[in-house]
Amino acid sequence: MPTSAYSVSRGATWFVVAAAYCTAMVFWWVQNTLHLVGGAMALQKALWLATALILWLILPMFIALDSRLHGFVRSAFALLLALMAARGMAELPMLYLWHNWSPWYGITHDVVCMLALAWAYVRVAMTPVNGKPLWLTHIGATFAAFVPEIYFAWYMQAHFHNQGGNAIYYVPDDPAHVLALNITTAAVVCFGAWIFLFLYRWGRVATDRVR
Repeated sequence: MPTSAYSVSRGATWFVVAAAYCTAMVFWWVQNTLHLVGGAMALQKALWLATALILWLILPMFIALDSRLHGFVRSAFALLLALMAARGMAELPMLYLWHNWSPWYGITHDVVCMLALAWAYVRVAMTPVNGKPLWLTHIGATFAAFVPEIYFAWYMQAHFHNQGGNAIYYVPDDPAHVLALNITTAAVVCFGAWIFLFLYRWGRVATDRVR
């Protein structure tokens, strides 16, 4: 791939990641100002939402489209992208139109995604892939991000009413939920730091044409 084309792709990735965090901040402000369905939202939860979308939708999209990468790497993240896109198409109307989404649906889907990533990790580990340490680490980090997400989903079903017109979808900024919010903050810091480290290191991985 020409250097100029790669530079544009890298710049676009950084831009979309930054835009995701900015959009999350706007969403947080709108949610709390206009009191939309789902209830009040702590800032940590908005930042985690952006971090999760970057790890599970935005980066998989760019990785799957990067023709320089090994086919196994691209297919692994294309599969995750397809799984998350399918979830989005099912979850959004259930949350905002029918109000019948259950956190258990999300937990089940999270486990399916973890199994897919575990399969991808083994496949990439057994294949001559350029930049293998980076890709194995990124697959592992993407896998690990589902662990706090499962906890958050469990927490929601255990502490809030999740269905009907008065459903609560977000943890508010309330001392009663300090543990969950602290865990959210830690997750945002850890996985957010990995996202920016990954973007930096991705630009240094040489082209791999092996299929």
